[in-house]
Amino acid sequence: MRHMLLLVLAAVLGTSVAANAATVREVLQQFGMLGTWATDCSRPPAADNILTVYAPLPNGNVQRTYYSAPGKISNQYELQRADRISEDQISYEQQGPKDRIDVILEKKGNRYHVLSSQDQNGKFFVQDGKFTANTPSPGQDSTWQTKCYD
Repeated sequence: MRHMLLLVLAAVLGTSVAANAATVREVLQQFGMLGTWATDCSRPPAADNILTVYAPLPNGNVQRTYYSAPGKISNQYELQRADRISEDQISYEQQGPKDRIDVILEKKGNRYHVLSSQDQNGKFFVQDGKFTANTPSPGQDSTWQTKCYD
């Protein structure tokens, strides 16, 4: 009897926790990430002015798209997990057609930059807020982007 009571209690607690779990969209919306971002919102997308769009998907996830020229998608991922780390940091897992990348962002007001970006094999693209040797700009600070519009 006691064993059955514990199983019922565990099921009830597990259900309430699952019911309260926020979707990726809710986490990003609460953090203020949904919308369009760029290094310079007054300029069109370019290699030195990547336009980033965080757009909600019907399944509760979010699609993150980089544009490197008007209408030219340089890469696109679906964010399938997101967690708030602190008031100004968020982590998410993004899945692409060929790889998964874990990202940590830092947001200050209406600006953010990548603190960490690591693929499923452990290769870093950004570490401690700086591009690694695996990128075209090793050692440089990751680029800050400004929110252009929702």
